[in-house]
Amino acid sequence: MTLELSADLFAASGDPLDEALSRLRAGAAPGAGDLALLTMAARTAQRAFEEIDRANTVLDDAAELGADIVGGLEDSLNRRARQEIPALLGALRAQAARVEQSEAVRTIANRILGNDGGDGTEGGVAPVPVLTADLLPGVPSVYDDGEKPGNSLADLWEREEQLSPVRHRVLRQRVQRVAAHLVSLADEIVDRSFSDTRFTRAALDEMDRAYALWCACLDER
Repeated sequence: MTLELSADLFAASGDPLDEALSRLRAGAAPGAGDLALLTMAARTAQRAFEEIDRANTVLDDAAELGADIVGGLEDSLNRRARQEIPALLGALRAQAARVEQSEAVRTIANRILGNDGGDGTEGGVAPVPVLTADLLPGVPSVYDDGEKPGNSLADLWEREEQLSPVRHRVLRQRVQRVAAHLVSLADEIVDRSFSDTRFTRAALDEMDRAYALWCACLDER
């Protein structure tokens, strides 16, 4: 018997279980049908408690595994090992899907036990910070509007030489800024134990976009 099917046993007042309980409270001797309903209800409640314990274990495991994934992500970003990042993002998605499925079962279990306290999203979803290329430090160029035009090609080369260390520093800052954004989002997902479903989905989508931006920044010269 699944939780979904067993939940029908605990429908609104007037269902067979309520009627059986009313008869027993009135002093009637339990019949075979009453005993069957009570036995089914007890088993359903036991299963609901087991599912809640299982969901708690899933959350604990996700927090531990999520912390490991965040550590791996930070290490790969520091080493600029771009080929390792997709697998780590995929691992975060896999943990999120596992928790989402487990929390859906928890919701059913709580409803069966009469503990339907809502999904905790009435206050709205926390916004996910978005990072785009325009929000990164601008890369200086000899052709910037603020620069005085050179009188010759030699002037341009000289200005290019002067700007070179600045450009390298800014390019490094751009890569680091996107990497920090990725790690921050992963940390936030894990801190929420993957259980804020809408935030987690939006954050994972933003991480996919940020990874593409990070790769683009790596390729800048």
